[in-house]
Amino acid sequence: MQRLVHEFNILLRYFAFWLIICFIDRAVFIASFSEKIGEDGFMDVLEIYWHGLSLDFSVAAYICAIPFLFYFLSYFIPKMRWGLKPLHVYTMLVLILFFLTMFINVNIYREWGDKISKRAVDAVLEDAMGALASAESTPIFIPIMGIILGVGLSYWLYTTLFKNLRYRNFHKPTAVVLLFVLIAGLLFTFIRGGYGRAPLNPSRAYFSSEAFYNHAAVNTQYALLKEYFSSNRRNHSPYLYFEPEERKEILKPVFTQAQDSSLQILTNTRPNIVLLVLESFTADLVESLGGEKGVSPNLEKIMQQGVFFQHIYATSDRSDKGIIGIFSAFPGQGPESIIKYIDKHENLPGMGQELDSLGYRSAFYHGGQSEFYNMKSYMLAHGVEEVIDNHNFNPLEERSSWGVYDHVVFNRMLKDIQKEKQPFFYSLFTLNNHEPFTLNNGYKFGDKSNADKFRSTAYYTDSVIMDFLEQAKKTAWYKNTLFVLVADHGHRLPSEKFDITHPNRFHIPMVFFGEVIKPAYRGLKVEKIGNQNDLLATLFKQLGIPAYRYRWSRDLLDPQTPSIAFYNSKNSFGIIQQDQEISYDQVGNSINYMKNKDYPKSKTDSLLNIAKAYYQEVYQDFMNY
Repeated sequence: MQRLVHEFNILLRYFAFWLIICFIDRAVFIASFSEKIGEDGFMDVLEIYWHGLSLDFSVAAYICAIPFLFYFLSYFIPKMRWGLKPLHVYTMLVLILFFLTMFINVNIYREWGDKISKRAVDAVLEDAMGALASAESTPIFIPIMGIILGVGLSYWLYTTLFKNLRYRNFHKPTAVVLLFVLIAGLLFTFIRGGYGRAPLNPSRAYFSSEAFYNHAAVNTQYALLKEYFSSNRRNHSPYLYFEPEERKEILKPVFTQAQDSSLQILTNTRPNIVLLVLESFTADLVESLGGEKGVSPNLEKIMQQGVFFQHIYATSDRSDKGIIGIFSAFPGQGPESIIKYIDKHENLPGMGQELDSLGYRSAFYHGGQSEFYNMKSYMLAHGVEEVIDNHNFNPLEERSSWGVYDHVVFNRMLKDIQKEKQPFFYSLFTLNNHEPFTLNNGYKFGDKSNADKFRSTAYYTDSVIMDFLEQAKKTAWYKNTLFVLVADHGHRLPSEKFDITHPNRFHIPMVFFGEVIKPAYRGLKVEKIGNQNDLLATLFKQLGIPAYRYRWSRDLLDPQTPSIAFYNSKNSFGIIQQDQEISYDQVGNSINYMKNKDYPKSKTDSLLNIAKAYYQEVYQDFMNY
């Protein structure tokens, strides 16, 4: 019996070691965002640890499972008795992966508001240099030192725990089988999280209305591994709320609008179109949208002279979803992104296709790599005749870590348009207002913090756009051109006031500009709440183009269009109306943000049902494509 206890003690120590590593992971995460912990700091942290304990136990059990299996097989297969060296190597490799994930997760959460996920890993694997460029916006020295120190000190702890320990101290098969049953039962229990009908999942750790507390409680490695080993989301929806007919009925009022009541703001239905997609240009950069003063003075002038949509929200939180939201009017799909799947995104309808059928010449410009997020394949599959990107510029041109500077790209587009036959549809996706917010010619607001760098690159983008418009005014095509400016998504900077669940994080500018707009409508401020995917139907109505293929896009210049917007990220989604704004956490199955707590519960529940039906139907479309 004493030998059995001794052997059990060895395995218990190894399990406890990995449990400590899980605790360290959470401590690093909490320390990195300590400003998010409330007044009851110590008690809040204890509660976070308590609610995350079952996931920690599960991760420790998963890691112990492989050594445990070899441990017992070695009793019956002498050739497998390799000593402790394989365990040392296995432990070191897992530690490296653990700490690498730990510190990458901190940077991702700071930038995205979500913890590390399969989507983030896939993005790194697709474009390692691009991911490295994003990481440059945070001090790289700290995570590197953290990984080295963490792995080194943890391995020292491991060797200390196992110093002078001997194992395989008995040889009777009955004792080995007894120990196997005992350990296997414990590991299975910890991995599954008990013996209830529902297996363990990240929602077990959710306990608070504060999103950060829940995110801190969820074990980082557990959530990441679950994504990799869960069902393929191409064919399995995370939104399961209503039957098809029921959700269609719920959504019917949202998409009710008259056929002929839209304002006609253009002087003709066949203008040239120049669409400028502004990287990360959040409303916090625009004074007229409640943002900071002086960051985008030229955009303010453009808004005063154009048609300014004041309450526009990005469909989601990243560029890959913003591009699809703008060009195909397809909302964000939460944990998935349709542009990743060429076989799916080719079946989407697209703005470029419709304009191509009307004789518009088209091109898409981007200073970075257009292959990133399959932007190139998407554009070429949707009527865009030419994609100009990083590869089309002289290697000596001015560049940042992401690619060619925006002013160089604007100049190239201006030069190419001069040779173009009208009407044309040219689009440009800016680059420099992206991490690491690099400028070669000085920072308007300094470079002491990422927020100041972000303001400076936004100011640069703003000035480049005005330079482009001033040059365009000298051309023959300018008077018959509609310029459309819209952001791809919001950003945590410069204020860092709003996390990924807050609607203000998704608030973005959108404006129509140009002499092709009737004088009576120049300076018009559109109060209606909408999404960037409503741009397409709004534009097509002005051009007299049917938009029936774009079921998720609504004409914002039609007075009958309901004032409502939606937004989502990987694990949450939200809905915005004039009197109420709600964000819902899918993992915790709970509301994690509510603007108006005095709003009638029945109306809040009804609004939430609209959001649930909306994203269930959107994801069904994603699976059908």
